[in-house]
Amino acid sequence: MKSRTNHLIQIIAIYVIIALSGFFTWKYIPIPDQIFRFMATSFVMTVVCFIFSVIKKNSSVYDAYWSVIPFYTVVLLCCIHFNELTIFHLLTFLTVSIWSWRLTLNWARSWSGFEQEDWRYKDLAEQTGVFYPLVNFFGIHLFPTAMVFSAMWPLFDIFSRPLEHTWLFFIGMLVSLSGVALEFVADNQLAKFRRRPNPKSTDLLDTGIWGRSRNPNYLGEILFWFGIFLIGYSFGEPAMTMVGSLMMLCLFVVISIPLKEDRMLERKSGYWEYKKRVPKLIPRFW
Repeated sequence: MKSRTNHLIQIIAIYVIIALSGFFTWKYIPIPDQIFRFMATSFVMTVVCFIFSVIKKNSSVYDAYWSVIPFYTVVLLCCIHFNELTIFHLLTFLTVSIWSWRLTLNWARSWSGFEQEDWRYKDLAEQTGVFYPLVNFFGIHLFPTAMVFSAMWPLFDIFSRPLEHTWLFFIGMLVSLSGVALEFVADNQLAKFRRRPNPKSTDLLDTGIWGRSRNPNYLGEILFWFGIFLIGYSFGEPAMTMVGSLMMLCLFVVISIPLKEDRMLERKSGYWEYKKRVPKLIPRFW
């Protein structure tokens, strides 16, 4: 327990340093365009995170970046446009904050310390050998940063704009918060399953929401990001800002879910029957 507490203090300190590197980059980099300025800021923060991953010899230092940085971004945007904020901007801030803090706390409760590293990173290290540092930087760090940045694209300009479509804004909020609620239920059921008494390696979670969708947490994440697009679109952001949400959909459907399910098929003898019985994403309630 002391070791885990110590590691949590270290990871918090690391992310404080990452946040400071982002703040000073944004403040002093001579780029007038706000989106490109935030792009440079995201790149610098990712480089700092990568350096700590190398120092700790653990690429999972990056894992919290996914949920922490969007919150950090909307905090900066609210500070920059403080005098222009409306109730709709504050509700947008609240929506991202709820998603961010819930997902971050879920990561924290399941993180045992620096001795824990995502199995996918370990597999990549074994498969790529001497090229792993490049895969680590571009694949594990920079690629997800680009995904998150693209998904946040609909929000970068809205804090200086008035709302154009109130009904669409609330639909976007509903979609995003529905995704957060789905992730909350799925993650809590999964956490409870992992704490079950007398666990066996072949045990399979196929009850609750997991008995109606094989990947309810991924579905919740997809819903959240499409809701963010709708929120941005309600402020007049162009339709092309949907590209980040579409990239998220492709990430989960084409990469994350197949990787997870291949591993489950190897480790869980009943997973094939479960896969035939339960839909991949959209829950079946009948």
